[in-house]
Parts: sequence; C-alpha cells; structure tokens
Amino acid sequence: MSMLSTDSALVASRPRHYLGQSATGSITLTAFEPAELEALTGQRLGPYNSFNPVSRVQIWQWCSAMGDRNPLYLDEAYQASVGLQQAVAPPAMMQMWTMRDFNMDYAPGSTSAEPYRVFDELSSRGYAENVAVSYDISFHRYLHEGARPHHYTTVVAISPLKTTALGQGYFVTEQVEYLDQHEQCFAEALITYFQYRAAATSASTSTEADTDTDNAAARHFPENTPPDFSPLEFSSLELGQQLPALTIPITHKLVVGGAIASQDFIPVHHNAPAARAAAMPDIFMNILTTCGLCGRYLSDWSGPGARLQKLRLKLLAPNVPGDTMVMQGAVSALGEDKLVDVEFSGANSRGFHVTGSATLSL
Repeated sequence: MSMLSTDSALVASRPRHYLGQSATGSITLTAFEPAELEALTGQRLGPYNSFNPVSRVQIWQWCSAMGDRNPLYLDEAYQASVGLQQAVAPPAMMQMWTMRDFNMDYAPGSTSAEPYRVFDELSSRGYAENVAVSYDISFHRYLHEGARPHHYTTVVAISPLKTTALGQGYFVTEQVEYLDQHEQCFAEALITYFQYRAAATSASTSTEADTDTDNAAARHFPENTPPDFSPLEFSSLELGQQLPALTIPITHKLVVGGAIASQDFIPVHHNAPAARAAAMPDIFMNILTTCGLCGRYLSDWSGPGARLQKLRLKLLAPNVPGDTMVMQGAVSALGEDKLVDVEFSGANSRGFHVTGSATLSL
C-alpha cells in the first residue's frame, strides 16, 4: 500500500457521491478504535454490473481521450490480419465498465448493498474527502466486444489514522474481482484510497495551476517519436534499455475528457471549487485516466502483439491543467516465455505524478 507523505498529495478517482465536498462545518472529527475499523473489513459485496456490453464506441472514446492509437483496439484491417473478428478493449479500461452512471446509480441487476460502507462511516466522523493512492492489477485476459463485465469488492485493510499534506485520514484498501458474463475472471486489483478531512489551504492555492504554465514553459520536454507499432522482438531487448519518452500536456480538455471517457462524473474532476474544497489546486486527473495513459505509454512501445499482464501504480503529485507530464521508462527484467518487466514514471512540475512497474508478455 502506498502511503502519502507529509509533503506530497496523491490524487485520483472518488468512489462515493459525497466525495469532493468539504468536511468542514458542524461535523466533529472522531477517531476510530481498531476494533471498529476491523469490523468494516472482510465482507465481499456484489455483483456490480455494467450498463452496456463492451462496445466499439466506448473503446473508441477511451482511445481518443488517451491518445492511444494501438491498431489492436480499433483497426479492423489489423484485427482481420491477426484473426480477430471483434474489437479488443485496452486492459486499463477494466474499472470503467462497471462504474456508476451520470446520476450515480449502478446498473440494473446490481446488488443493493453499498460497496463503500467504510467511506460512509468515515464521512460521518468528519473524514469526507477521498483520493485514490495506488493500483496493483493483474490482467488475466483482454475483453472483446460484446462481453458483459461485473465486479465484486472486499475491503481488506484500513490503516490507523494518518497525517498527510492533504489532511488527516485513513488509507483503505479494497480487493476487486472483475468477471465477464461467464463468471470468468479477467482482472483482479488491489486499490488503495485515502479518506480524509481536508487540511486548511492558503488563498494562493487557487492560483497554483496558473503558475505551472510558466513552470512548464521553462522546462525542457523531449520530442515525441510517433509509434510505428512494428513487432517488438524479445531478442532485441536488454536490461536497462530505455523506452522512448512521452510528453503529455495536461489540459482541461484532457482532465475532463479522460474523466468522461472513464465514466467518472465526480465533481473534483470538472469543478474547480469542489477540487479546492478537497485541498487541491484545481480540477485534477483521475486515476483511471492516469492508468489509461500508462497503458498507452507501454503499448506505444511494445506494440499490438504484446499483452499487459501486471500493472502497479503509485500516485503522487496531482496532474492539473497548465502543467506537462513526461513519461519515461526502462526494461528492468527479462524472463522466460518472453516476459518483460518495465519500470516507469510520469513527472510534472511538482515532481512525480505516477511511478510504477509493469509486466508484459510479447
């Protein structure tokens, strides 16, 4: 589990409708006893269904927002050349399929049990803000057009009370199982959130994003090399081999468009006052968009013949409009059966936005 330090802020998607609203006011902070936290863990809840089957339209919308041009996902000529008769979804879309709709409702047939009772309980004690901290995902196979995903979730750990730059709160880790209509598991994830009471911020915080435009202008960004998606030969790889850098301008369009493409309608990703009430400088990128950009970065390099098997992310400084993120990586291990491990990072003017590692099968 990734932990927030006292001088960094980890940010991403919010799982509950009340998130993004300030915990200030008449609510009194009340710490939890260890037994109370333990009682909130261990219950497997679900299913939480998808509203629609995996579709070419949603795959296109996702790839468009992420800038992902891998021919595996939407190029019918390429798909036919490798014997595919249906579109294939980027694996990073895993969480998007079973997200709630615009009105914060789950799809028909889902359980009526609230999946995040722990966040309700924490909110009632004054810890009403929430950011995601980390992903640890195993992908067992890619989804094809027409699949009907659903998921089950279990809260597996809650930390003692912690103090961070965002405020005081608790780290909550859930284990999520993603299955298709045949009850076959296609992905599993450990997702850690930080549920907190926002710390007081100075008036200058609201203009921090504007100063980042000047910071970005003063930084040097490597030029992007367009991927040719030619097959990546395992025999050509060496330990320490560098991946091409990828420069990504962080715009309002990317932050909002990524949230919409990932079915995330939480206000902090499109409403600046809501984000600032959560101790953020501006609207900020959600974890699903970060995950999608990491997936794009890896597949730009590895090509359409590679398959992502594991992805581990830790989120640090927020990605806010007016900044620029540069992604870099290197081969960290070469294994049997053409398995390749990569360590990567994405940095903006505040420091690292994301650090992580991945395992790909060529």
